[in-house]
Amino acid sequence: MQQTYSPAPFEKPASTASDTPADSTHLSLAALRQVTLIGRVAMNLADGDITSDQAGQLDGQVSSIQSQIAADLQADGGTLSPTDAQAIQQLQSQVSQTIYGDTHNGATLPPPSTWSKAENRGDVEAGRIAIDETAGSISSDQAQQLTSQLLTIHQQMVTDMQANGGTLTPTEAQAINQLQSQLSQQISQAAHGGQS
Repeated sequence: MQQTYSPAPFEKPASTASDTPADSTHLSLAALRQVTLIGRVAMNLADGDITSDQAGQLDGQVSSIQSQIAADLQADGGTLSPTDAQAIQQLQSQVSQTIYGDTHNGATLPPPSTWSKAENRGDVEAGRIAIDETAGSISSDQAQQLTSQLLTIHQQMVTDMQANGGTLTPTEAQAINQLQSQLSQQISQAAHGGQS
């Protein structure tokens, strides 16, 4: 089952091509959750919320799930069976809880419905940066610069949300979305040698 990233991992696919943002890509739900997990680890490490040892352990857990996905896909002829997809989702949920617990003194992860689209998109962008750096599509200097921009956007979002009781105003949400779209394009251009 394919989902359109546009831009939050919990949204339904865009209905038409004109609704799809320039940075959209089609990912399975399992793949999209993987990118989000990678991004959450990278963002929390960059923010100083987890140590490099914790990040290494979490990356190892995410990598183990990726290996399981690859094995299941191979065994199932290129698609995940419903049973395998459910098992993968459970593993990903456990890692997600571990990430949250490590960064919030053991607190329980709030339900996804409480996460803003901007927060989800930031995690996905961080995952894209980390994956592109690991794949050699961008240099460590480029990754550091893009991550710095992402952290600046994230800090602006946090500041705006704190000023408004935990939410973004429509104007603030639009401004954050525009900054995230610009960063998304920069990530794509960096990873593809300046091509959009």
